Amino acid sequence: MVHPVIQRFEIQAQLLDVQQSGASLDDAVVRLAAWIGLAEDHLTEDDMAVLVEVGGVLYREGLRKRQR
Repeated sequence: MVHPVIQRFEIQAQLLDVQQSGASLDDAVVRLAAWIGLAEDHLTEDDMAVLVEVGGVLYREGLRKRQR
């Protein structure tokens, strides 16, 4: 069984394709960083750790893609 949030990710990805969105990993990193910056005062240390880890993975994959 797929986690419901992952299903939402899949639906959003399909919607981006239908919209012919040019959003990239770099765009996702920037949006995540901006959101974290705005919400930082309301996030727990655990929340921040998870979000920064996700951001790190996105950043790394974007960097790898650019280096190819």
